[in-house]
Amino acid sequence: MNLDTAQLQEVQNVPSKLFATIGNFNLPGGFVFSPNYLQAGLIVLCIFLLILTFGMLQHRFNHWTVKGILPGIGLGFLLAILLESILLISGRTVMTEVVGWKNAPKPISNALEASRGRLVEVLGVSTVPESNANEKPTIGGIMSQYENLSDNEQESLQSLVCPR
Repeated sequence: MNLDTAQLQEVQNVPSKLFATIGNFNLPGGFVFSPNYLQAGLIVLCIFLLILTFGMLQHRFNHWTVKGILPGIGLGFLLAILLESILLISGRTVMTEVVGWKNAPKPISNALEASRGRLVEVLGVSTVPESNANEKPTIGGIMSQYENLSDNEQESLQSLVCPR
C-alpha cells in the first residue's frame, strides 16, 4: 500500500488538527474556554459515559428495590411478631405501650389475653404476670422496689430524682 505525498501530508497533519482550537467560549466570571478538537471529543465522551452510568445506576436501583420488597415485608412481620410476643410475655401489649390504651375495649382485651395464654402454652413458660397496664403504682410498691436495688443503683436513682 503506497501513500502518495498528499495523503502522507494529511496523516502528518492529524496531530496538529487535533490540537487546533475550535473557538472561544465566554464563561461566567470573565473566563474564556477555548478547547481544541481533542478536548471537545473527550468532553463529549465523558458526558456520554456519565449519562450511560446514570441510566445503569437507575436500572440497578429499581431492580434492587423491587427485589428487596418481599424480604423487607417478611422481615418486618417477623420483627413485629417477635416484639409483640416479648411484650405479651411480660404482661403488656403494643396497644397499651405505644397507643396508650389503659382500658382496651372488652373484645380486644379478651383477644389479647387469649393470645397471651396461647403463647405461654407454645413457649412453655410457667409463670407470666397478668396485664398490669391499668394498675397505678403505689408508694408502698415503689418503696419495696427501691429497697430491692443495690446500693449503687439506689445512689444513681437518688441523683436522678434529687440533683445536687
